Amino acid sequence: MAGLVGVFIYAGMKQDEKAGMRERLALLAALQAHESLIQQAMATSEDEKQVLTQLAAGDLARLHERFGRRLNEGFGLEFIYITDANGDVLYSSENGKPGERKAYAWIRPAVARALAEGRAGRAGLVASKDGAGILVARPFSERTDDIKAPQPLVAVTVDLLDDSLLQSLAAPAHLHDVQLRTGRGATNHPDRVGTAVPNLYDGTEAELAWRGAQPGRSLLRNALPALAVLTTLLSVTFLVMMFRAMRVAAVLAESEAQAREMASRDYLTGLFNRGYFIEALESALAGLASDQRLVLLFIDLDDFKLINDTAGHGAGDLLLKAVAGRIATAIGERGVVGRFGGDEFVAFFPAAHPGEIDEVLNRLRAELKPPVPDGAGEIRVSASIGVAEAPQDAVSASDLMRRADIALYRAKDTGGDTLCRFDTQLESERNARREIESALGGALERGELVISYQPQVDVVSGRVVGFETLLRWDHPRLGRLLPAQFIAMAEEMHIIAGLDLYGMRRACIEAAALPGMSISVNIAPATMKAPDFAEQVATILQETRFDPARLEIEVPETIVLNTAAELSRTFEALRALGVGIALDDYGTGYASLHHVSRFPISRIKIDRSFTLKACTDPDVAAVIEHKLKLAQSLRINVTAEGVETREQLRFLRAIGMPTAQGYLFAPPLPIAAAIDMLRRQDETLQASAGGAARA
Repeated sequence: MAGLVGVFIYAGMKQDEKAGMRERLALLAALQAHESLIQQAMATSEDEKQVLTQLAAGDLARLHERFGRRLNEGFGLEFIYITDANGDVLYSSENGKPGERKAYAWIRPAVARALAEGRAGRAGLVASKDGAGILVARPFSERTDDIKAPQPLVAVTVDLLDDSLLQSLAAPAHLHDVQLRTGRGATNHPDRVGTAVPNLYDGTEAELAWRGAQPGRSLLRNALPALAVLTTLLSVTFLVMMFRAMRVAAVLAESEAQAREMASRDYLTGLFNRGYFIEALESALAGLASDQRLVLLFIDLDDFKLINDTAGHGAGDLLLKAVAGRIATAIGERGVVGRFGGDEFVAFFPAAHPGEIDEVLNRLRAELKPPVPDGAGEIRVSASIGVAEAPQDAVSASDLMRRADIALYRAKDTGGDTLCRFDTQLESERNARREIESALGGALERGELVISYQPQVDVVSGRVVGFETLLRWDHPRLGRLLPAQFIAMAEEMHIIAGLDLYGMRRACIEAAALPGMSISVNIAPATMKAPDFAEQVATILQETRFDPARLEIEVPETIVLNTAAELSRTFEALRALGVGIALDDYGTGYASLHHVSRFPISRIKIDRSFTLKACTDPDVAAVIEHKLKLAQSLRINVTAEGVETREQLRFLRAIGMPTAQGYLFAPPLPIAAAIDMLRRQDETLQASAGGAARA
């Protein structure tokens, strides 16, 4: 009898363990689903450009009505914030009250940890002695120069984890008396079950505990009295109870499998979620044979946000589902496909040789090419794909993912619809870029930016008539950096206007020591688009007392093609100031001189790519001569760039080119060297004049 009781107790304990596991998986799945709902609510409520505009204007009341209040009243989110990249609050709403931020003190550590750990935002639990909730942090993809705080900005929401929300999360799993504990020990009572949840507040684990169903214990309570009383029916009772136990175990096993499957899947596409995908990747790497390769893909849809904004979130969801199916088809049954969130897909597959890898990649790109029907028409989509291989690129999951991510960003940088494989040069370039990017913002304040002056000379006499100013960055570790190494980055960071205006002001100050010389300054299109650009130029000229007639602003040729209409007032205002406008790199685009003549352009600069071929390609020589004659007929000055040989100089003299610049005359010089060059030129001219007078 004692042995039989022991068997029943053991069976009951095993049933209780399985029931507890099912309940844990179901609760975690409910928590993940709720996080996804919050992310959807934020995505539908925030228009990043509108939010940035209202923040820049200080219109927090309207921002609250259109953003904070909508999330509070429409979706029940208690705490809503917008912070800068350092976590400092720019806008806040707590329990529907704009400006309140009392709770942010215990939320801020979780925001910092979420952004540090998440690739494109993070959701999770935050629990402290002051409160608990479900936190979602979403960095903005848009930036603006009108907000001086560090960017990207971050939208943060917290849904308070009170008793009502706890019971709502527990309801689908039929759990009772669910409680949250920030320390261990909530499951010490024999009737309670618990599961650990990462706590974004301090990186420890919190615990959700509840009163477990414990079907095995209930079964024992019913069975043991019957066994004690009905000993004569021992064998019959034993068979009946064992049969019931087997049925319960089968039901529990099925429920457990369903709960585990639900917890491992992305709710929208049915693909594996981040957690399960990483586990599967680690397992595949651990079991990788010595003659096998494992190929990891990071896949991002190009311009998905634009599709969402124009076609609507319904069409966006339809597109994500269709793309998920196509990726799964291309990868095949041997691979694993997942979705990390938004338009970020991931996949890995084993391969025995490079040909097999190429076959899968070609199949993937072919699957993604056809448009996706959305009921009202078709959505055309392309993807950027980053590829990394184990073991040649990395042997750990974290390193392999990081390198696939590096390859993905190179693919996106090339304009999208591109597949890029990782190599070590990419990582070196990215590390160098990050170092430059992190230091660029403070280069002005640290006085690391300097101006160089390249002489522009009269082709016939060889006399210096002007200088082009060129910005240089003396990086404390990398040494002198040329504009090609940081100007594009400054444009992406929206700080190019500050660099351009600094360069102009510095040139106007230093060029006081270059009397009679024209001074040209390079200005980016983004800087010129500022409505008050002409006023800023006027202020610099007034404060430095620089003659406007000596100043020439150089802009790329493309500006008269892409933005001429919106800049026409700026062009006219600059001409009214007496400032000249030069088209740089002329000939590399598609602007004709007839097109240029409609704007107040005072000079065109023939690109060095033409000058270099002038003596070896008759067609190029003819093009240069033709452009020169047309420009002169329109009374537009012309300068040839990139003159490096005396043969090129003789050609330019022969066709009547008035001015030129290049290393044949001098490289870009420090201001002191430019001053010395003019001094020596004046001495030579004076000596020549004196000799002529004596003669």
